[in-house]
Amino acid sequence: MKKKRLLKIIAITLTLVMCIGLIAACTPNDTPSVPITPPTGGAPEGAVGADTDENVVVLQPAVVDDETNLADYIQVIVDNNNIAVLDPHMPASAPTSTNWVFTMIHDRLIQNFPTEDGFSEGLATRWHTEDMQTYTFTLRQGVTFHNGDAFTAEDVIYTINRVQADGLGSPAFDIWRPVVSATAPDPFTLVLELDEVDVDFLFGISRPPAGILNRRAIEADSERGPHVGTGAFSVEEFMTLDFALLRANPNYWGTPPVTELVRLRFVPEMATRTIMMQTGDAHLSFGTPADDMQWFLDNDDFLVFTTTSNDPQGLAFNLNDPITGDYYFRRAVAHAIDRPAIAFGAAGQWADGNLADGAFWGFGTEFRNTDIPLPERNLDLAREYLARSSYNGEEVEIAAAIITFIRMAQGIAMQLSEIGINAVVNEMEAPALAAHARYGGNHQMVCFFTLINPSAGSARHAFIEGGGQNRASFNDPRVTELLDEARRTIDEDARAEMYREVQAIVAETLAYQNILWRVFGNVAVNGLGGIIANPDPASHDFRNIYMIVEN
Repeated sequence: MKKKRLLKIIAITLTLVMCIGLIAACTPNDTPSVPITPPTGGAPEGAVGADTDENVVVLQPAVVDDETNLADYIQVIVDNNNIAVLDPHMPASAPTSTNWVFTMIHDRLIQNFPTEDGFSEGLATRWHTEDMQTYTFTLRQGVTFHNGDAFTAEDVIYTINRVQADGLGSPAFDIWRPVVSATAPDPFTLVLELDEVDVDFLFGISRPPAGILNRRAIEADSERGPHVGTGAFSVEEFMTLDFALLRANPNYWGTPPVTELVRLRFVPEMATRTIMMQTGDAHLSFGTPADDMQWFLDNDDFLVFTTTSNDPQGLAFNLNDPITGDYYFRRAVAHAIDRPAIAFGAAGQWADGNLADGAFWGFGTEFRNTDIPLPERNLDLAREYLARSSYNGEEVEIAAAIITFIRMAQGIAMQLSEIGINAVVNEMEAPALAAHARYGGNHQMVCFFTLINPSAGSARHAFIEGGGQNRASFNDPRVTELLDEARRTIDEDARAEMYREVQAIVAETLAYQNILWRVFGNVAVNGLGGIIANPDPASHDFRNIYMIVEN
Protein backbone atom coordinates (compact mmCIF):
# COMPACT_ATOMS: atom_id res chain seq x y z
CA MET A 1 0.00 0.00 0.00
CA LYS A 2 1.16 3.56 -0.61
CA LYS A 3 0.02 7.17 -0.65
CA LYS A 4 -1.24 8.50 -3.97
CA ARG A 5 -2.12 11.97 -5.09
CA LEU A 6 -5.77 12.05 -6.09
CA LEU A 7 -5.88 15.65 -7.35
CA LYS A 8 -9.56 15.70 -6.54
CA ILE A 9 -10.05 12.79 -8.97
CA ILE A 10 -12.75 11.03 -7.03
CA ALA A 11 -14.81 14.06 -6.09
CA ILE A 12 -14.63 15.69 -9.49
CA THR A 13 -14.97 12.60 -11.66
CA LEU A 14 -17.93 11.12 -9.87
CA THR A 15 -19.71 14.45 -9.84
CA LEU A 16 -19.22 14.73 -13.58
CA VAL A 17 -20.48 11.20 -14.11
CA MET A 18 -23.80 12.15 -12.56
CA CYS A 19 -23.98 15.26 -14.76
CA ILE A 20 -22.78 13.96 -18.11
CA GLY A 21 -25.90 15.20 -19.83
CA LEU A 22 -24.60 18.73 -19.21
CA ILE A 23 -21.17 18.16 -20.73
CA ALA A 24 -21.98 15.79 -23.61
CA ALA A 25 -21.42 16.95 -27.14
CA CYS A 26 -24.78 15.68 -28.35
CA THR A 27 -26.91 16.39 -31.37
CA PRO A 28 -30.63 17.25 -31.04
CA ASN A 29 -31.38 13.71 -32.22
CA ASP A 30 -29.96 11.97 -29.14
CA THR A 31 -32.09 9.36 -27.42
CA PRO A 32 -34.48 10.77 -24.79
CA SER A 33 -33.89 10.78 -21.08
CA VAL A 34 -35.17 7.59 -19.43
CA PRO A 35 -36.29 8.03 -15.83
CA ILE A 36 -35.52 4.96 -13.74
CA THR A 37 -38.04 4.42 -10.98
CA PRO A 38 -37.51 1.31 -8.85
CA PRO A 39 -40.48 -0.99 -8.30
CA THR A 40 -42.17 -1.10 -4.94
CA GLY A 41 -40.61 -3.14 -2.18
CA GLY A 42 -37.09 -1.77 -2.09
CA ALA A 43 -34.13 -2.98 -0.11
CA PRO A 44 -34.11 -4.54 3.36
CA GLU A 45 -33.87 -2.17 6.29
CA GLY A 46 -30.31 -1.07 7.00
CA ALA A 47 -29.05 -1.21 3.44
CA VAL A 48 -27.78 1.87 1.68
CA GLY A 49 -30.24 2.13 -1.18
CA ALA A 50 -30.15 3.93 -4.50
CA ASP A 51 -31.69 7.28 -5.22
CA THR A 52 -35.41 6.73 -5.71
CA ASP A 53 -35.48 8.82 -8.88
CA GLU A 54 -32.49 7.35 -10.64
CA ASN A 55 -31.66 4.07 -8.87
CA VAL A 56 -27.97 4.72 -9.47
CA VAL A 57 -25.46 4.25 -6.65
CA VAL A 58 -22.21 6.20 -6.63
CA LEU A 59 -20.28 4.58 -3.80
CA GLN A 60 -18.04 7.14 -2.12
CA PRO A 61 -18.21 6.38 1.63
CA ALA A 62 -15.38 8.63 2.80
CA VAL A 63 -13.55 11.82 1.98
CA VAL A 64 -10.06 11.29 0.58
CA ASP A 65 -7.24 13.77 0.10
CA ASP A 66 -3.58 13.82 -0.88
CA GLU A 67 -2.53 12.21 2.39
CA THR A 68 -4.99 9.33 2.29
CA ASN A 69 -3.49 5.84 2.21
CA LEU A 70 -4.95 3.78 -0.62
CA ALA A 71 -4.59 0.08 -1.33
CA ASP A 72 -2.59 -1.06 -4.35
CA TYR A 73 -4.76 -4.15 -4.83
CA ILE A 74 -8.51 -4.76 -4.70
CA GLN A 75 -10.30 -8.05 -5.31
CA VAL A 76 -13.88 -7.94 -6.57
CA ILE A 77 -16.16 -10.97 -6.53
CA VAL A 78 -18.28 -10.61 -9.64
CA ASP A 79 -21.94 -11.52 -9.88
CA ASN A 80 -23.24 -14.99 -10.72
CA ASN A 81 -21.89 -14.88 -14.27
CA ASN A 82 -18.33 -16.00 -14.87
CA ILE A 83 -15.95 -14.32 -17.31
CA ALA A 84 -15.34 -16.78 -20.14
CA VAL A 85 -13.69 -14.55 -22.77
CA LEU A 86 -12.34 -11.02 -23.11
CA ASP A 87 -13.11 -10.71 -26.80
CA PRO A 88 -16.30 -8.64 -27.29
CA HIS A 89 -16.83 -10.22 -30.70
CA MET A 90 -17.48 -13.69 -29.29
CA PRO A 91 -20.96 -14.90 -28.27
CA ALA A 92 -19.67 -15.93 -24.83
CA SER A 93 -18.95 -12.27 -24.04
CA ALA A 94 -22.57 -11.49 -23.07
CA PRO A 95 -22.45 -11.90 -19.23
CA THR A 96 -22.68 -8.73 -17.19
CA SER A 97 -19.37 -9.35 -15.41
CA THR A 98 -17.58 -9.59 -18.77
CA ASN A 99 -19.02 -6.20 -19.67
CA TRP A 100 -17.49 -4.78 -16.48
CA VAL A 101 -14.05 -5.83 -17.72
CA PHE A 102 -14.75 -4.39 -21.17
CA THR A 103 -15.49 -0.98 -19.62
CA MET A 104 -12.12 -1.10 -17.85
CA ILE A 105 -9.94 -2.22 -20.79
CA HIS A 106 -11.71 -1.03 -23.95
CA ASP A 107 -12.88 2.51 -24.65
CA ARG A 108 -15.89 3.24 -26.84
CA LEU A 109 -16.48 6.12 -29.21
CA ILE A 110 -19.03 7.55 -26.80
CA GLN A 111 -20.16 6.65 -23.32
CA ASN A 112 -23.62 6.45 -21.85
CA PHE A 113 -24.94 6.19 -18.32
CA PRO A 114 -28.55 5.01 -18.52
CA THR A 115 -30.22 7.65 -16.36
CA GLU A 116 -28.69 10.64 -18.11
CA ASP A 117 -29.99 12.54 -21.11
CA GLY A 118 -27.40 12.09 -23.83
CA PHE A 119 -23.89 10.75 -24.10
CA SER A 120 -20.45 11.74 -22.89
CA GLU A 121 -17.19 11.83 -24.78
CA GLY A 122 -15.09 8.73 -25.21
CA LEU A 123 -12.70 8.11 -28.08
CA ALA A 124 -14.84 10.60 -29.98
CA THR A 125 -14.92 14.22 -28.82
CA ARG A 126 -17.71 15.33 -31.18
CA TRP A 127 -20.35 13.61 -33.30
CA HIS A 128 -23.07 14.77 -35.62
CA THR A 129 -25.91 13.44 -37.75
CA GLU A 130 -28.53 15.17 -39.86
CA ASP A 131 -30.68 12.14 -40.61
CA MET A 132 -29.74 9.40 -38.07
CA GLN A 133 -28.32 7.36 -40.92
CA THR A 134 -24.98 9.05 -41.60
CA TYR A 135 -22.82 9.90 -38.57
CA THR A 136 -19.59 11.91 -38.48
CA PHE A 137 -17.25 11.55 -35.51
CA THR A 138 -14.26 13.68 -34.56
CA LEU A 139 -11.82 11.39 -32.78
CA ARG A 140 -9.62 12.09 -29.80
CA GLN A 141 -5.95 12.64 -30.60
CA GLY A 142 -2.99 11.50 -28.50
CA VAL A 143 -4.61 8.21 -27.39
CA THR A 144 -2.51 5.03 -27.38
CA PHE A 145 -3.37 1.36 -27.07
CA HIS A 146 -1.88 -0.76 -24.30
CA ASN A 147 0.79 -1.96 -26.78
CA GLY A 148 1.84 1.61 -27.58
CA ASP A 149 0.10 1.93 -30.97
CA ALA A 150 -1.56 5.28 -31.68
CA PHE A 151 -5.34 5.23 -31.95
CA THR A 152 -6.83 6.46 -35.26
CA ALA A 153 -10.01 6.07 -37.28
CA GLU A 154 -8.55 2.98 -38.96
CA ASP A 155 -8.86 1.13 -35.64
CA VAL A 156 -12.60 1.78 -35.57
CA ILE A 157 -12.95 0.62 -39.17
CA TYR A 158 -10.96 -2.54 -38.40
CA THR A 159 -13.15 -3.24 -35.34
CA ILE A 160 -16.35 -2.91 -37.39
CA ASN A 161 -15.06 -5.10 -40.23
CA ARG A 162 -13.86 -7.77 -37.81
CA VAL A 163 -17.12 -8.11 -35.92
CA GLN A 164 -19.20 -8.12 -39.10
CA ALA A 165 -17.02 -10.91 -40.52
CA ASP A 166 -16.65 -13.13 -37.47
CA GLY A 167 -18.86 -11.88 -34.63
CA LEU A 168 -22.27 -13.35 -35.47
CA GLY A 169 -24.14 -14.10 -32.24
CA SER A 170 -22.13 -11.66 -30.16
CA PRO A 171 -23.58 -8.52 -28.55
CA ALA A 172 -21.09 -6.46 -30.58
CA PHE A 173 -22.43 -7.87 -33.85
CA ASP A 174 -25.89 -6.47 -33.18
CA ILE A 175 -24.35 -3.08 -32.36
CA TRP A 176 -22.23 -2.74 -35.50
CA ARG A 177 -24.42 -4.72 -37.93
CA PRO A 178 -26.23 -1.64 -39.36
CA VAL A 179 -22.97 -0.07 -40.63
CA VAL A 180 -22.66 -0.46 -44.42
CA SER A 181 -19.84 2.02 -44.94
CA ALA A 182 -17.02 3.18 -42.67
CA THR A 183 -14.56 5.71 -44.07
CA ALA A 184 -11.82 7.96 -42.70
CA PRO A 185 -11.30 11.27 -44.55
CA ASP A 186 -8.33 11.77 -42.22
CA PRO A 187 -6.87 9.85 -39.26
CA PHE A 188 -9.16 11.56 -36.75
CA THR A 189 -12.41 11.86 -38.70
CA LEU A 190 -14.75 8.91 -39.06
CA VAL A 191 -17.88 8.70 -41.21
CA LEU A 192 -20.31 5.84 -40.65
CA GLU A 193 -23.25 5.17 -42.95
CA LEU A 194 -26.03 2.84 -41.81
CA ASP A 195 -28.29 0.66 -43.91
CA GLU A 196 -31.28 2.72 -42.75
CA VAL A 197 -32.27 5.28 -40.14
CA ASP A 198 -31.53 3.86 -36.69
CA VAL A 199 -32.51 5.93 -33.66
CA ASP A 200 -30.87 3.41 -31.33
CA PHE A 201 -27.45 3.44 -32.99
CA LEU A 202 -25.77 5.95 -30.68
CA PHE A 203 -27.05 4.11 -27.63
CA GLY A 204 -25.72 0.86 -29.05
CA ILE A 205 -22.19 2.11 -29.68
CA SER A 206 -22.07 3.48 -26.13
CA ARG A 207 -22.41 -0.03 -24.72
CA PRO A 208 -19.40 -1.99 -23.31
CA PRO A 209 -19.19 -4.53 -26.21
CA ALA A 210 -18.64 -1.63 -28.64
CA GLY A 211 -15.05 -1.09 -27.48
CA ILE A 212 -12.40 -0.42 -30.13
CA LEU A 213 -9.75 -3.11 -30.73
CA ASN A 214 -6.18 -3.05 -32.06
CA ARG A 215 -5.45 -4.73 -35.37
CA ARG A 216 -1.73 -5.37 -34.86
CA ALA A 217 -2.31 -6.99 -31.46
CA ILE A 218 -4.97 -9.35 -32.82
CA GLU A 219 -2.98 -10.33 -35.89
CA ALA A 220 0.01 -11.09 -33.66
CA ASP A 221 -2.01 -13.12 -31.13
CA SER A 222 -5.60 -14.05 -32.01
CA GLU A 223 -6.31 -15.24 -28.45
CA ARG A 224 -4.86 -12.40 -26.37
CA GLY A 225 -4.84 -9.66 -28.97
CA PRO A 226 -8.50 -8.73 -28.35
CA HIS A 227 -7.55 -7.91 -24.74
CA VAL A 228 -5.56 -4.90 -25.96
CA GLY A 229 -7.52 -1.66 -25.78
CA THR A 230 -7.09 1.98 -24.90
CA GLY A 231 -8.82 1.68 -21.52
CA ALA A 232 -7.93 2.76 -18.00
CA PHE A 233 -6.65 -0.76 -17.24
CA SER A 234 -4.74 -3.38 -19.21
CA VAL A 235 -4.99 -7.15 -18.81
CA GLU A 236 -2.20 -8.44 -16.58
CA GLU A 237 -3.46 -12.01 -16.40
CA PHE A 238 -6.62 -13.81 -17.45
CA MET A 239 -7.83 -17.28 -16.56
CA THR A 240 -11.07 -18.12 -18.29
CA LEU A 241 -14.04 -18.86 -16.00
CA ASP A 242 -11.91 -17.83 -13.03
CA PHE A 243 -10.51 -14.28 -12.94
CA ALA A 244 -9.24 -11.25 -14.82
CA LEU A 245 -6.35 -9.39 -13.18
CA LEU A 246 -6.10 -5.82 -14.47
CA ARG A 247 -3.27 -3.29 -14.11
CA ALA A 248 -3.67 0.50 -14.13
CA ASN A 249 -2.74 2.06 -17.46
CA PRO A 250 -0.19 4.82 -16.70
CA ASN A 251 -0.71 6.35 -20.14
CA TYR A 252 -4.50 6.54 -19.98
CA TRP A 253 -5.90 9.60 -21.75
CA GLY A 254 -8.66 10.11 -19.19
CA THR A 255 -8.74 10.23 -15.40
CA PRO A 256 -5.94 7.88 -14.28
CA PRO A 257 -6.87 4.94 -12.03
CA VAL A 258 -5.74 5.19 -8.42
CA THR A 259 -5.55 1.43 -7.76
CA GLU A 260 -2.64 -0.43 -9.34
CA LEU A 261 -4.20 -3.90 -9.56
CA VAL A 262 -7.85 -4.96 -9.63
CA ARG A 263 -8.86 -8.60 -9.80
CA LEU A 264 -12.40 -9.47 -10.89
CA ARG A 265 -12.98 -13.04 -9.81
CA PHE A 266 -15.81 -15.52 -10.19
CA VAL A 267 -16.35 -17.67 -7.11
CA PRO A 268 -18.94 -20.39 -7.83
CA GLU A 269 -19.45 -21.52 -4.23
CA MET A 270 -21.89 -19.15 -2.56
CA ALA A 271 -20.62 -19.84 0.98
CA THR A 272 -17.04 -19.19 -0.13
CA ARG A 273 -17.97 -15.68 -1.25
CA THR A 274 -19.18 -14.83 2.24
CA ILE A 275 -16.05 -16.30 3.86
CA MET A 276 -13.76 -14.37 1.52
CA MET A 277 -15.43 -11.09 2.47
CA GLN A 278 -15.33 -11.95 6.17
CA THR A 279 -11.62 -12.85 6.08
CA GLY A 280 -10.55 -9.90 3.92
CA ASP A 281 -9.57 -12.02 0.92
CA ALA A 282 -12.12 -10.03 -1.10
CA HIS A 283 -13.07 -6.39 -0.75
CA LEU A 284 -16.24 -6.05 -2.82
CA SER A 285 -18.82 -8.70 -3.62
CA PHE A 286 -21.67 -8.60 -6.10
CA GLY A 287 -22.42 -12.27 -5.57
CA THR A 288 -22.98 -12.56 -1.83
CA PRO A 289 -25.88 -14.94 -1.13
CA ALA A 290 -29.06 -13.31 0.12
CA ASP A 291 -29.12 -15.67 3.10
CA ASP A 292 -25.89 -14.12 4.43
CA MET A 293 -26.72 -10.46 3.89
CA GLN A 294 -28.04 -9.81 7.39
CA TRP A 295 -24.63 -10.67 8.88
CA PHE A 296 -23.05 -7.89 6.83
CA LEU A 297 -25.86 -5.47 7.61
CA ASP A 298 -25.16 -6.00 11.31
CA ASN A 299 -21.38 -5.57 10.99
CA ASP A 300 -19.91 -2.04 11.05
CA ASP A 301 -16.85 -3.14 9.07
CA PHE A 302 -18.95 -3.48 5.92
CA LEU A 303 -21.23 -1.39 3.79
CA VAL A 304 -24.20 -2.97 2.03
CA PHE A 305 -25.57 -1.03 -0.92
CA THR A 306 -28.42 -2.09 -3.15
CA THR A 307 -29.40 -1.88 -6.79
CA THR A 308 -32.65 -3.07 -8.31
CA SER A 309 -32.03 -4.69 -11.66
CA ASN A 310 -33.94 -3.23 -14.60
CA ASP A 311 -33.99 -6.67 -16.24
CA PRO A 312 -37.20 -8.75 -16.08
CA GLN A 313 -36.53 -12.03 -14.30
CA GLY A 314 -38.93 -14.88 -14.88
CA LEU A 315 -40.09 -17.77 -16.99
CA ALA A 316 -39.89 -18.44 -20.73
CA PHE A 317 -41.83 -21.13 -22.62
CA ASN A 318 -40.31 -22.68 -25.73
CA LEU A 319 -43.03 -22.11 -28.31
CA ASN A 320 -41.59 -24.86 -30.52
CA ASP A 321 -42.19 -27.59 -27.93
CA PRO A 322 -45.47 -29.57 -28.26
CA ILE A 323 -46.39 -29.04 -24.61
CA THR A 324 -45.10 -25.56 -23.76
CA GLY A 325 -46.06 -24.37 -27.24
CA ASP A 326 -49.71 -25.01 -26.32
CA TYR A 327 -51.39 -21.70 -25.47
CA TYR A 328 -53.76 -23.26 -22.94
CA PHE A 329 -50.85 -24.92 -21.12
CA ARG A 330 -49.09 -21.57 -20.84
CA ARG A 331 -52.32 -19.95 -19.63
CA ALA A 332 -52.66 -22.66 -16.97
CA VAL A 333 -49.12 -22.01 -15.74
CA ALA A 334 -49.69 -18.23 -15.71
CA HIS A 335 -52.71 -18.59 -13.41
CA ALA A 336 -50.99 -21.12 -11.13
CA ILE A 337 -48.04 -18.87 -10.24
CA ASP A 338 -47.94 -17.00 -6.93
CA ARG A 339 -45.31 -14.39 -7.73
CA PRO A 340 -44.73 -12.89 -4.23
CA ALA A 341 -44.30 -16.36 -2.76
CA ILE A 342 -41.87 -17.43 -5.48
CA ALA A 343 -39.91 -14.19 -5.14
CA PHE A 344 -39.54 -14.63 -1.38
CA GLY A 345 -38.54 -18.27 -1.78
CA ALA A 346 -35.97 -17.38 -4.44
CA ALA A 347 -34.21 -14.55 -2.64
CA GLY A 348 -36.11 -13.56 0.51
CA GLN A 349 -36.14 -9.80 1.06
CA TRP A 350 -33.81 -9.38 -1.90
CA ALA A 351 -36.53 -9.86 -4.49
CA ASP A 352 -39.85 -8.19 -5.19
CA GLY A 353 -42.71 -10.20 -6.68
CA ASN A 354 -45.36 -7.51 -6.28
CA LEU A 355 -45.56 -6.60 -9.95
CA ALA A 356 -47.74 -3.74 -11.12
CA ASP A 357 -48.56 -5.09 -14.58
CA GLY A 358 -47.93 -7.99 -16.93
CA ALA A 359 -45.52 -6.37 -19.40
CA PHE A 360 -42.31 -8.28 -20.08
CA TRP A 361 -40.13 -5.16 -20.19
CA GLY A 362 -37.55 -3.43 -18.06
CA PHE A 363 -39.16 -1.40 -15.28
CA GLY A 364 -37.19 1.68 -16.36
CA THR A 365 -37.08 0.93 -20.08
CA GLU A 366 -38.66 3.64 -22.21
CA PHE A 367 -42.23 3.16 -23.46
CA ARG A 368 -43.23 0.52 -20.92
CA ASN A 369 -46.89 -0.46 -21.42
CA THR A 370 -48.44 -0.25 -17.96
CA ASP A 371 -51.93 -1.14 -19.22
CA ILE A 372 -51.22 -4.86 -19.60
CA PRO A 373 -53.07 -6.88 -16.96
CA LEU A 374 -51.10 -9.24 -14.75
CA PRO A 375 -52.46 -12.83 -14.83
CA GLU A 376 -53.97 -13.44 -11.41
CA ARG A 377 -53.32 -16.57 -9.39
CA ASN A 378 -56.49 -18.63 -9.69
CA LEU A 379 -56.07 -22.39 -9.33
CA ASP A 380 -59.60 -23.21 -10.53
CA LEU A 381 -59.03 -21.20 -13.69
CA ALA A 382 -55.57 -22.76 -14.09
CA ARG A 383 -57.06 -26.29 -13.91
CA GLU A 384 -59.72 -25.30 -16.43
CA TYR A 385 -57.11 -24.12 -18.93
CA LEU A 386 -54.96 -27.19 -18.30
CA ALA A 387 -57.92 -29.44 -19.11
CA ARG A 388 -58.29 -27.65 -22.45
CA SER A 389 -54.63 -28.15 -23.28
CA SER A 390 -52.89 -31.15 -24.85
CA TYR A 391 -51.01 -31.88 -21.61
CA ASN A 392 -51.45 -35.49 -20.50
CA GLY A 393 -49.35 -35.86 -17.37
CA GLU A 394 -45.95 -35.78 -19.04
CA GLU A 395 -42.83 -34.72 -17.16
CA VAL A 396 -42.05 -31.11 -18.06
CA GLU A 397 -38.62 -29.51 -17.63
CA ILE A 398 -37.85 -26.17 -16.00
CA ALA A 399 -34.19 -25.40 -16.68
CA ALA A 400 -32.30 -22.98 -14.44
CA ALA A 401 -28.82 -21.91 -13.45
CA ILE A 402 -27.67 -19.75 -10.51
CA ILE A 403 -29.18 -20.29 -7.09
CA THR A 404 -31.87 -17.58 -7.34
CA PHE A 405 -33.30 -19.05 -10.52
CA ILE A 406 -32.95 -22.60 -9.30
CA ARG A 407 -35.03 -21.68 -6.26
CA MET A 408 -37.46 -19.86 -8.53
CA ALA A 409 -37.83 -22.97 -10.67
CA GLN A 410 -38.32 -25.15 -7.59
CA GLY A 411 -41.06 -22.84 -6.33
CA ILE A 412 -42.82 -22.86 -9.69
CA ALA A 413 -42.59 -26.65 -9.90
CA MET A 414 -44.21 -27.01 -6.46
CA GLN A 415 -47.03 -24.63 -7.38
CA LEU A 416 -47.63 -26.36 -10.71
CA SER A 417 -48.02 -29.68 -8.89
CA GLU A 418 -51.13 -28.18 -7.25
CA ILE A 419 -52.91 -28.22 -10.60
CA GLY A 420 -51.49 -31.57 -11.75
CA ILE A 421 -48.45 -30.54 -13.81
CA ASN A 422 -45.43 -32.78 -13.26
CA ALA A 423 -42.56 -30.29 -13.51
CA VAL A 424 -38.93 -31.17 -12.77
CA VAL A 425 -36.05 -28.74 -12.32
CA ASN A 426 -32.98 -29.18 -14.49
CA GLU A 427 -30.12 -27.47 -12.63
CA MET A 428 -27.34 -26.36 -14.98
CA GLU A 429 -24.25 -24.18 -15.11
CA ALA A 430 -24.85 -20.78 -16.72
CA PRO A 431 -22.90 -21.45 -19.97
CA ALA A 432 -24.67 -24.79 -20.39
CA LEU A 433 -28.04 -23.13 -19.86
CA ALA A 434 -27.27 -20.51 -22.50
CA ALA A 435 -26.54 -23.28 -25.01
CA HIS A 436 -29.51 -25.40 -23.92
CA ALA A 437 -32.09 -22.60 -23.98
CA ARG A 438 -30.99 -20.94 -27.21
CA TYR A 439 -33.37 -19.89 -29.97
CA GLY A 440 -34.76 -23.03 -31.59
CA GLY A 441 -33.43 -25.26 -28.81
CA ASN A 442 -35.03 -28.35 -27.30
CA HIS A 443 -35.78 -26.87 -23.88
CA GLN A 444 -39.32 -26.52 -22.53
CA MET A 445 -39.39 -23.90 -19.77
CA VAL A 446 -36.48 -21.88 -18.44
CA CYS A 447 -36.04 -19.48 -15.52
CA PHE A 448 -33.67 -16.65 -16.43
CA PHE A 449 -33.24 -12.91 -16.69
CA THR A 450 -33.50 -10.95 -19.92
CA LEU A 451 -31.03 -8.16 -20.61
CA ILE A 452 -33.21 -5.16 -21.43
CA ASN A 453 -31.48 -1.84 -20.89
CA PRO A 454 -33.19 1.59 -20.74
CA SER A 455 -33.35 1.79 -24.54
CA ALA A 456 -36.50 0.12 -25.90
CA GLY A 457 -34.60 -1.17 -28.91
CA SER A 458 -32.64 -3.53 -26.65
CA ALA A 459 -35.76 -5.66 -26.15
CA ARG A 460 -35.71 -6.84 -29.74
CA HIS A 461 -33.15 -9.51 -28.87
CA ALA A 462 -35.80 -11.30 -26.79
CA PHE A 463 -38.46 -11.21 -29.51
CA ILE A 464 -36.83 -11.54 -32.95
CA GLU A 465 -35.89 -14.71 -34.79
CA GLY A 466 -32.46 -15.86 -33.65
CA GLY A 467 -32.19 -13.20 -30.93
CA GLY A 468 -29.54 -13.92 -28.32
CA GLN A 469 -32.03 -13.40 -25.46
CA ASN A 470 -34.93 -15.16 -27.23
CA ARG A 471 -35.43 -18.11 -24.86
CA ALA A 472 -39.00 -18.61 -26.07
CA SER A 473 -38.13 -19.15 -29.75
CA PHE A 474 -40.57 -16.30 -30.25
CA ASN A 475 -41.17 -15.33 -33.89
CA ASP A 476 -44.17 -13.14 -34.66
CA PRO A 477 -44.16 -11.31 -38.04
CA ARG A 478 -46.08 -8.34 -36.64
CA VAL A 479 -43.70 -7.95 -33.71
CA THR A 480 -40.68 -8.12 -36.03
CA GLU A 481 -42.29 -5.54 -38.31
CA LEU A 482 -42.97 -3.20 -35.38
CA LEU A 483 -39.46 -3.57 -33.96
CA ASP A 484 -37.89 -2.85 -37.33
CA GLU A 485 -40.15 0.14 -37.95
CA ALA A 486 -39.60 1.58 -34.48
CA ARG A 487 -35.86 1.44 -35.01
CA ARG A 488 -36.12 3.80 -37.98
CA THR A 489 -38.90 6.05 -36.68
CA ILE A 490 -37.73 9.39 -35.34
CA ASP A 491 -41.07 10.59 -34.01
CA GLU A 492 -41.12 9.62 -30.34
CA ASP A 493 -44.90 9.32 -29.98
CA ALA A 494 -45.07 6.96 -32.96
CA ARG A 495 -42.24 4.86 -31.54
CA ALA A 496 -44.01 4.68 -28.20
CA GLU A 497 -47.14 3.25 -29.80
CA MET A 498 -45.13 0.65 -31.68
CA TYR A 499 -43.28 -0.56 -28.61
CA ARG A 500 -46.46 -0.66 -26.53
CA GLU A 501 -48.11 -2.79 -29.21
CA VAL A 502 -45.11 -5.13 -29.14
CA GLN A 503 -45.55 -5.60 -25.41
CA ALA A 504 -49.28 -6.22 -25.79
CA ILE A 505 -48.73 -8.92 -28.44
CA VAL A 506 -46.02 -10.64 -26.40
CA ALA A 507 -48.23 -10.54 -23.31
CA GLU A 508 -51.14 -12.10 -25.18
CA THR A 509 -49.02 -15.04 -26.30
CA LEU A 510 -47.82 -15.64 -22.71
CA ALA A 511 -44.43 -16.65 -24.15
CA TYR A 512 -42.75 -14.91 -21.21
CA GLN A 513 -43.85 -14.37 -17.62
CA ASN A 514 -42.09 -11.84 -15.44
CA ILE A 515 -41.86 -13.26 -11.91
CA LEU A 516 -39.86 -10.76 -9.88
CA TRP A 517 -37.55 -7.77 -9.75
CA ARG A 518 -34.19 -8.61 -8.24
CA VAL A 519 -32.87 -6.37 -5.48
CA PHE A 520 -29.11 -6.94 -5.39
CA GLY A 521 -27.39 -6.57 -2.06
CA ASN A 522 -23.75 -5.77 -2.70
CA VAL A 523 -21.14 -5.87 0.06
CA ALA A 524 -18.05 -3.64 0.31
CA VAL A 525 -15.50 -3.21 3.06
CA ASN A 526 -15.68 0.17 4.71
CA GLY A 527 -13.39 2.59 2.92
CA LEU A 528 -14.03 1.20 -0.56
CA GLY A 529 -15.40 3.65 -3.11
CA GLY A 530 -15.15 5.10 -6.58
CA ILE A 531 -17.63 2.73 -8.22
CA ILE A 532 -20.86 3.38 -10.06
CA ALA A 533 -23.63 0.77 -9.87
CA ASN A 534 -26.58 1.02 -12.24
CA PRO A 535 -29.98 -0.64 -12.60
CA ASP A 536 -28.59 -1.74 -15.96
CA PRO A 537 -26.14 -4.34 -14.55
CA ALA A 538 -23.87 -4.36 -17.60
CA SER A 539 -23.07 -0.67 -17.02
CA HIS A 540 -21.36 -0.93 -13.61
CA ASP A 541 -18.13 1.08 -13.72
CA PHE A 542 -15.01 0.32 -11.64
CA ARG A 543 -12.46 2.50 -13.41
CA ASN A 544 -12.09 4.83 -10.41
CA ILE A 545 -12.27 2.17 -7.70
CA TYR A 546 -10.21 2.79 -4.55
CA MET A 547 -9.91 1.46 -1.00
CA ILE A 548 -8.73 3.44 2.01
CA VAL A 549 -6.42 1.55 4.35
CA GLU A 550 -5.10 2.36 7.79
CA ASN A 551 -1.78 4.19 8.08
